[in-house]
Amino acid sequence: MNRIFTWWQSIDRINFLLILSLGFTGLILSFSIDENFSLNKHTIFFLVSIFLLIALSNLDNKNIRRISFFLFLILFTSMILLLFLDYEVKGAKRWIQIFNFTLQPSEVIKPIFVVLTAWSITKSIEDKKVYLQSLFIFFFALLVLILIQPDLGMTMLISATFFCQLFVAGLSITLVLFAIFFIIAISIFSYFIFDHVQSRINSFLGGIGGTDTYQIDLSIRAFQNGGLLGKGPGQGILKEKIPDANTDFIFAVAGEELGLVFCLIIIFIILSIIVRTLLNVLKLQDPYKIIAISGLICSFGLQCLINIFSSLGLIPTKGMTLPFVSYGGSSMISIAFLFGFLLSLTNKKNEN
Repeated sequence: MNRIFTWWQSIDRINFLLILSLGFTGLILSFSIDENFSLNKHTIFFLVSIFLLIALSNLDNKNIRRISFFLFLILFTSMILLLFLDYEVKGAKRWIQIFNFTLQPSEVIKPIFVVLTAWSITKSIEDKKVYLQSLFIFFFALLVLILIQPDLGMTMLISATFFCQLFVAGLSITLVLFAIFFIIAISIFSYFIFDHVQSRINSFLGGIGGTDTYQIDLSIRAFQNGGLLGKGPGQGILKEKIPDANTDFIFAVAGEELGLVFCLIIIFIILSIIVRTLLNVLKLQDPYKIIAISGLICSFGLQCLINIFSSLGLIPTKGMTLPFVSYGGSSMISIAFLFGFLLSLTNKKNEN
C-alpha cells in the first residue's frame, strides 16, 4: 500500500487522470460498436494497457532505455521477418499472427524508437558522433521496412517525429526544410508506386479518375447527422457501412452517436495532455528528457491530428488509429508504452 502511495505522489497525477479519461472515452464508444465482441476485447486491451503504463511509469531512466533497446531489437527483427511471412490483411504485410492475436510491430516500435533517438542525440551532443551515425542508419532502415509493408501514414508519422526531435536538440532550420522536402518526396513516390495511396489521395481530391469518395462522404455525413448531442449510443449507421469504423473512423462514430459536445471533450482531453506535458518540459534541464518527452508528445499529437482530420475529410485517409480511443491491441499497447514513458520521464523520483 505504501508503494502505491509513493508512486501516486511521484507521478504527474493530473496527466495520469487525463490519460485515464481518454481511455474511458474509448470504452464508452466500444459499447456502441459491438456489444458482444469489441466491448470485451477492448476492455481487456485497456486494462492490460493501464497495467503496463503504470509499471513503466515506476521505472527509472536507465531501465526505460534498457527496455527500449531490447524491445527495439525484437521488433526490428520481426519487421524483417514480415517480408518472408505470408500473412496479409487487405494486401498489407504489417502484422505477425501469434495464436489468435495479431501484433503490428511498426505500431509498437514508435515510442520505443523515440526514446532511443533521444538517447542517441544526447550522446552525440557529448561528442560521441557514432551514436548519431548509427541512429540515422537505423532510421532509414526502419522507414524502408515500413514503406515496404506498405504504410505511408506510419512512415510520415515516424519521420515527422524524428525530425521534430532533431530540431528540439538545436539543429539548424535547414534540417526543417530538408524534413519537409523529405516527407513530400516520400508522399510523391508513394503516390506513383502504391495503388491504395493513389486511390486515397484521388478520393480526397474529389474522386479524380473515378475514385470512390464513399468513405469520406459518409464520415462527414455522420458528423452532420449527430448534431450537438448525437443520435444516441448504438443509433448511428456509420459503423455498419464503413469497414474498420472502430479504428480509422472512431471519431466520426463519436460525432454521429454522441454529438459535437462529446467530440469537443475528446479534443479538450488530448490538448490538455499535450499542453501539460509541454509545460513540464519547460521545467527540465536534462537534454535527454527534453528531447524524449518532446518526441513522445509530438508523436501522440500528430497521430491524433491525422485521425481527426481524416475523419473530417481535411486530409486523405491514412488508416491511423486515434490513440487510446480506437479499438486495436497493437495500438493500445503502443500508446501504453508512450504514456508510460512520459509519466516515467516526468516522475519526481527520477528527477536526479
